[in-house]
Amino acid sequence: MVEAQDHRMSEAEIARLAVHFEGVMPGYDRSESGMRKLASDLDLTPDETAEWPRSRDGAVQGVVCAATVDGAERPWTVLQDHHGVRVALSRITGGARTHAEEFRRVAAAVQGILRTPDHFGTYANGRIGCGEAWGTPYLRWRGKYATVELRAGASGPELVSDFTDLWEEDYRDDMARNPTGFIGTFSGDVLLDVPAARASDLGEFTEALAALFSRLPAETLALGVSLTLGLFGTVTREDGTDTSPLMFDIRSGERLHLGYCAPGGVAEAGSGERVAALGWEPTNPETLRGGPELEYFDAPWYFDGGGPGETRAHDAAALIVRTAKAAGVRRVGDLALGGEAEQQGRAYYRFPGLRLKTV
Repeated sequence: MVEAQDHRMSEAEIARLAVHFEGVMPGYDRSESGMRKLASDLDLTPDETAEWPRSRDGAVQGVVCAATVDGAERPWTVLQDHHGVRVALSRITGGARTHAEEFRRVAAAVQGILRTPDHFGTYANGRIGCGEAWGTPYLRWRGKYATVELRAGASGPELVSDFTDLWEEDYRDDMARNPTGFIGTFSGDVLLDVPAARASDLGEFTEALAALFSRLPAETLALGVSLTLGLFGTVTREDGTDTSPLMFDIRSGERLHLGYCAPGGVAEAGSGERVAALGWEPTNPETLRGGPELEYFDAPWYFDGGGPGETRAHDAAALIVRTAKAAGVRRVGDLALGGEAEQQGRAYYRFPGLRLKTV
């Protein structure tokens, strides 16, 4: 059996394609002449010896071109289907970290031409590539009529051109059915109006949290962002009064990190032996593995959630819920995301995959 060979466009090759891709609109005629026009608009030459890619109904849905990849001319397919015009910028094997690092490399080259994206984030469960360990990161340059997107595909990053209104309608519908991941923007606090579905109980929250964690380090690594999410919990002190302190400090950059701050005045939550028995270990700054995402990390208790492809997602989610219960959190409504998470640096965020209210 012959192993698949990786092919990566160089930064210069990516930039050359991105220059032409910015002017492409979806909606080419599904015919040989229509696909030749698409190739011409991308400054590519159709391979007249190759078979035309066709959909199940027999219509032409793409064109095989001669493209320069890795400094050599190779057959390269440009497709137009119900997801718009799309072309791969890499064809790679490997695991989550390999794909995340390749996405980040390609993204830097594309942004050199298209500039800072308007929006970024992840797709909802059930969308393209969602079953892969590297998740569904995307960068999006929003135009009035057409959207250019860089997204993670099954075999590497892809450039996509789709109609803006259709893209946004599909995205809202998908997120309403399967709230997943996060949405971000650099264009001020202007985000898609995605329904804020909340978990109905702690069991549902545990499942949602595990799903969020499972690909989060790969997605944040791919997008080049560092996330900080503070979870607050309402508990009752020994004197009978309620308090809602910061309990969990969640970080994701190149790895997933959890921190726990035991609420004061709650005996069950504060004992070192009890906290350790739940699954936490004392924070040791000298042994923490991470990058910028760990800046100002001062939680006394720590859990290493792992990196791309090795994330301990279910363990991390169960640990948070188990600890919250031990501290006196009675229901999912007693947990909330701190509002500081919705503006980090120059970016604004929403976290539909967390399934919690924001305070």
